[in-house]
Amino acid sequence: MVWIKICGITNKKDALDAAALGADALGLVFANSPRRVAPETARQIIRALPAGIEKIGVFVNEGRAQVAEIAEYCGLTGLQFHGEETPQYCGYFRDYQVIKAIRVRERPGTDSVELLVRNGGVKRILLDTYVPRQRGGTGKTFPWEITAQSAWGGVPVIIAGGLTPENVKIAVEIAKPFGIDVSSGVEKEPGIKDLRRLTCFMQKARKGQRNE
Repeated sequence: MVWIKICGITNKKDALDAAALGADALGLVFANSPRRVAPETARQIIRALPAGIEKIGVFVNEGRAQVAEIAEYCGLTGLQFHGEETPQYCGYFRDYQVIKAIRVRERPGTDSVELLVRNGGVKRILLDTYVPRQRGGTGKTFPWEITAQSAWGGVPVIIAGGLTPENVKIAVEIAKPFGIDVSSGVEKEPGIKDLRRLTCFMQKARKGQRNE
């Protein structure tokens, strides 16, 4: 079964709904975004969650000390970097499940990916759609078939960008990813999830098969 992350969580109700529906991970955004949460709010949300669910903080070009402070304070288990973070930067956080996002224009080059995997302590790669001046939550898709290629250094690949209850099943079938990441596709407004769409998304996604 495909690994599922519900991102852009801003409140306890949405977090508990996603956990009850079987989400594997929740994403809390600490970067500039309409879905940004304060560390105090994130900490309260995380404390209410089941122990087994991954709690992933999303950052963009943040100082290492600030990331480390927020991660420890909130109780994060994973870190997702959406900026120009270097392999050395990512490698600093080896105690966490590190996800490095790559924004896809058409077909990304593999040199930087291999460098991240080899030297950066990156545990997973996330492919998201390139939109100028917007990092994540774009609502736009990219060619999913590129995730099935073998040039990812053996690291699990997560797809994001434009996933919805209407297209997630076909996305999983085409991409054969390790995981999927959704934010705006299950919202009724930025930062507030729609329980009906979230439930439908989970049901459709679980019909796909994870690429082992």
